[in-house]
Amino acid sequence: MILFVGSNPSHLNYDPLVPFAGSKSEKSFKEWADFLAPEGYKVINAVDKVTEKNRRIDSSEINILDFKAKIMDNNPTRIIALGNTAATALEMAGEDFFKLPHPSPLNRFLNNKVYLNAVLEECKKWLSTH
Repeated sequence: MILFVGSNPSHLNYDPLVPFAGSKSEKSFKEWADFLAPEGYKVINAVDKVTEKNRRIDSSEINILDFKAKIMDNNPTRIIALGNTAATALEMAGEDFFKLPHPSPLNRFLNNKVYLNAVLEECKKWLSTH
């Protein structure tokens, strides 16, 4: 089972415990997840805290024991980080993962469709070889 890891909920989420649901990142995330894990996936956030004005989570705010427990509860075969903060949390937890850009429409890298398609294809290849 593929586990996607985000950083923390957006203030736009319908429910802070359901990553990306209702956020501006939801559409891109679902497209990527359906492409990379058509057989199914799960998604968690490193931190379940909504921050004021959607500020980035600082690494000191990540409770590694809680985060590792969430990972273990999902028993993933592969893990994909969605952005830098999620990647930092996974590094802190000592997990093996593939890092994708964050699916936010504000992420300027997503404007480059050649880059985005290449990263998604690289991730799909990584999933099949690990």
